[in-house]
Amino acid sequence: MINKSKVFLFIISILIGIVFTTLFLDITNSNPKNVEWFNSYDLKSDYLAFKFFINDVWRFPVGLNPNYGEISNSIVFSGAVPILSFIFKLFKNFLPDNFHFFSIWIFLCFFLQFFFAYKIIHHLTKDNLYSYLSSIFFILSSILIYRLNLHLSLGAHWLILAFIYLDLNKNQKYLLLKKIFLIILSSLIHFYFTIILLIMNIFFSFFNSGLKLNYNFFKENFSIVLVLIFTMYIVGYFHIPATDALGFGYGYYKSNLLSFIDPSPSTNDVSWSIILPDIYNSRGEKEGFAYLGLGIILLIFFLFLKSFGNLRQIKINYKYLSLSLFFLLLAITNNINIGSINLLNLNLPDIIYAPLSIIRASGRLIWPVYYFIIIFLIYKFHKLKLKNYLSIIVILIFMQVFDYSKSINENFILKKNVNSQKYENEIWEFITKEFNNVSTTSLSNRTNSFSIISNFLIKNNFESTNYFRLGRYNREAASVYRTKFISDLIKKKIDFKKAYIIESPDHLRHLKILFNKSNHGFFYRDKLWFLLPKQKKFMTEEDHENFNSINFKPINVNDQINLIQNDKNGILGLGWSHSAYGRSTDNNGVWSEGNFSTLIFDLKEIKLNNINIILNKVFVDKNNETLIDIIINDKNYKNFKLDSKSKKIELKNINSFLKKGSNLITLNIKNPSTPLSRLESVDGRLLGILAEKVTFN
Repeated sequence: MINKSKVFLFIISILIGIVFTTLFLDITNSNPKNVEWFNSYDLKSDYLAFKFFINDVWRFPVGLNPNYGEISNSIVFSGAVPILSFIFKLFKNFLPDNFHFFSIWIFLCFFLQFFFAYKIIHHLTKDNLYSYLSSIFFILSSILIYRLNLHLSLGAHWLILAFIYLDLNKNQKYLLLKKIFLIILSSLIHFYFTIILLIMNIFFSFFNSGLKLNYNFFKENFSIVLVLIFTMYIVGYFHIPATDALGFGYGYYKSNLLSFIDPSPSTNDVSWSIILPDIYNSRGEKEGFAYLGLGIILLIFFLFLKSFGNLRQIKINYKYLSLSLFFLLLAITNNINIGSINLLNLNLPDIIYAPLSIIRASGRLIWPVYYFIIIFLIYKFHKLKLKNYLSIIVILIFMQVFDYSKSINENFILKKNVNSQKYENEIWEFITKEFNNVSTTSLSNRTNSFSIISNFLIKNNFESTNYFRLGRYNREAASVYRTKFISDLIKKKIDFKKAYIIESPDHLRHLKILFNKSNHGFFYRDKLWFLLPKQKKFMTEEDHENFNSINFKPINVNDQINLIQNDKNGILGLGWSHSAYGRSTDNNGVWSEGNFSTLIFDLKEIKLNNINIILNKVFVDKNNETLIDIIINDKNYKNFKLDSKSKKIELKNINSFLKKGSNLITLNIKNPSTPLSRLESVDGRLLGILAEKVTFN
């Protein structure tokens, strides 16, 4: 027999999904070929990850996506909803160019959010109309809609609701298989959901086994972990070192004690309340955004007033209470704020900080608590058995919508901003015809030119690119890539099939010295510098003027130059990296990265005798030495051996090595190594010296 109520729920949920998706995107943007509405950093990077993945051959592990970033990575480290990426890659030969599934995914999130919200409330109340009405609180969830605007894969909040439903309805068949399915599915959507579901299952199985770590508890969790690890291996989670799952952020990307009543993720975001004022929070606490809404807040007060005097009769569900407290503890972290007031900031030892850095954006772990609160309130309100309970819940829904009206207008009424990036300069079309790759000379997980180049990559088809934005990546492989690339450049070796974007003034200085007399073309277009191999013949008079205007900093006797990366008026060349080290992000100076790092400056007269490179730190073991060869204007000057106590590199009596005009000092670091290899931090860069300034005498 067909269960009419289930069919009706399914149809209503689908209609809700269609309506909300259409309102969220509008009809035009719902088209899976329309990429014009990709106007955020993450949307662009997620689409590019999918685009290069679907156009690549199948590899093993099946999630490998090396053409996106040119370093070994997997689609699972992007926000491109891996499970849908796998499915649509199977049918890539039947899909149109620039196809994407993002509108389909948004529909699934709204559809399943409403579906499982109803299932939970109906299981608790057995009240059809009440369940449909109260499910509106979930479909208008502030944390859901906020995430769909930022990270599509993090819109799968229905996974949390589905897992709660499984726990509430424990008597159903194949319960363990369903739990395994949801956890495996979560790992093919976004690993933060996997972490949430694993924690939930540990608590659920512990309480369901009578607060005992018995055979059933271990059997269930071991079965889940075993299948999960196998799945993660197949799709490529372990294709990067485990240490690269760690990262900075725990204690920064967190929740605030007032997150549930703070209507704005940050001062730059639209407030979710037209009544309650924004509560100041730190920038990283937008990850812990969890505003409940005025309707839910009024429901809290209503239930409190109704229960006042009978608080002892309230039954406490210790399973969900303890789980909520655990999630809150992880979300608030060791750095506890109430509004703008810092109550506590504990300095965690590395042995604790390291595993917690896996959940570096720990503020997201407040999501289950957000839904626990709403489910608890809706259930307790129904338990009051008031005669006019439906009228009251409708009023509360109205208050919720009224409070959210500004944000609803922003998300569901106003049209999405259409990407207005234009590529009218002839150089863009020339690149599409002559090159099969667009790359940056500054490989990084977040390059300055990504917003411009990403649009170009989206609209055109290239075989590969070293532009990328991933949640996790092999940091040591990235450093090895940069090291080889810089070494090849110094040897004047470049890939003729690549169009290079030069966004670093440090790189531009040295590239001018390297290729000034070559047949390679340098072009300044749309506020970007391009290096196009073998295309000098197409440089216009203006191009030559722009290239010749690249100046080197003039140096006089007794000058002292602080070393700052990407300083337009600086003396750095190739081979330098940011000064951060471990948890310290405020060091002065720049790190040498890889085997070659250079300094470039201009002399009108040769009067210098000494140059001192002042060091902040030498990356070396206590009993070892860092070996550096100094080369000045292609002449070997001297070999240095630095230990951990070295404070400077003294270049004495160098007058004969210098010349009028541009001068190039090359530091050839023989034995750079990574903090990761010495277990000092998860930093995978090949470091040598942290240089703070240079003095000229």
